[in-house]
Amino acid sequence: MKTGKYFFLLAVVAAILCAPALGEVELSRPEDEPILLGRPNPVLAGIDKLCVVVTQLDDEPNKDGLSRGELETRIINKLKECSIKVTAAIAGDILNIPEFRVSIEMLKLKDLQQYVYCIQTSLATKVSLSNEPPLCIKADVWKTEPAMQTVPVQSMPAAVTSAVLEHVEAFIHAYLAANPQTGQLSDVNNVSEAAKEQVKPAAKATPAEYKYVASKNSKVFHRPDCSSAKRIKPENLVGYNSRDEAISAGKRPCKRCKP
Repeated sequence: MKTGKYFFLLAVVAAILCAPALGEVELSRPEDEPILLGRPNPVLAGIDKLCVVVTQLDDEPNKDGLSRGELETRIINKLKECSIKVTAAIAGDILNIPEFRVSIEMLKLKDLQQYVYCIQTSLATKVSLSNEPPLCIKADVWKTEPAMQTVPVQSMPAAVTSAVLEHVEAFIHAYLAANPQTGQLSDVNNVSEAAKEQVKPAAKATPAEYKYVASKNSKVFHRPDCSSAKRIKPENLVGYNSRDEAISAGKRPCKRCKP
């Protein structure tokens, strides 16, 4: 554990040192380009149930409004909404139950009143290393790219929760692609689109309904009449009634429309 903290701290220091040089640079990227890539994986096919495991370096974030229990409940509910069966780990049978793992590494920069967090999700299943003698371990067979960000202390709970749920959606897309509910094999692109349809909100919001809007795949929020806002797909649109609400969700103001 100490080794993990050491390397995480090195990554944080590197990010902070690079921040001044990169602070004024904003890469050009379409608003709806996915941040997370949950590619279909045949290893996910046939998985009928899984358990959820949320890990953190320590319990300190609970002091600033992030509850591990509440976050785990939101993850489980989101999986269940997509008909993914979630079960508790059973003693004596832990090796046979796939684990959906959510790793949250956090460091509080007290002098700056900020948190640096790194999030990654993975699915671990039983893997056989040899038949004679039988030797099995539980290993990751699917994972997302890690997401690392610095946020103010007061914005940390909303930002971490939002990032975790984005990773959960990436897994849902890959899981549904590997387990098409139609019972028939389809072209990968068609399956991926069908998966996205099953996890998008039932009600589609429009930019005019909110004072500020953003894409759930972007870290930028806009005025509804911003040209970038008009390119956001309805299924990716999220709205906010105030700037504080958007910033608390981990979003930053658009440099074009300056909301």
